[in-house]
Amino acid sequence: MNEEKITAIKLEIKEKINVFWSEHWLLTSAMTLFFASCYLFNLTHSGFLYLPMIVSGWVVVMFALKYKSEHSLFSSKFSQKNIQRDSSYEMYTVLRVYTNDPNFQEYMQNQEYFHNQHVQMENRVIDYNQDIEAQIMFIRKPEFAFCYHLLMDKKNEMYFIGEYV
Repeated sequence: MNEEKITAIKLEIKEKINVFWSEHWLLTSAMTLFFASCYLFNLTHSGFLYLPMIVSGWVVVMFALKYKSEHSLFSSKFSQKNIQRDSSYEMYTVLRVYTNDPNFQEYMQNQEYFHNQHVQMENRVIDYNQDIEAQIMFIRKPEFAFCYHLLMDKKNEMYFIGEYV
């Protein structure tokens, strides 16, 4: 029974080492080469060891910079995730639909009808904590009798916001 546990532990350790090596073989090799060449340079002061020290040091620094940029406070991935998670702001496409048809709301689901209207699109950040209608500016066009404001999110879902005459 003890032998089975020992062999299971050995297999698990080998598997973890293989997984680590397959993911980090370049960084591990570069660190080993860097430390070995620095140690040998201190012993021999041979100019031949400059090249392995510089190349392996460069690889280690590139990995460090990559890790720092991915986990930085100012990283775009990190900050976008935090903004979406921690705040009430979200990016929407604002659609201003200008028409002379008073029955627009009844037929706006029809794609051909919708595309035959005069539509202006604008990307805008909307704050949920404030009145949404107040955040979208009404721009009058004298040749049209009605203006409808619609919001479209990233999933292409549309929300009706307001009607202006």
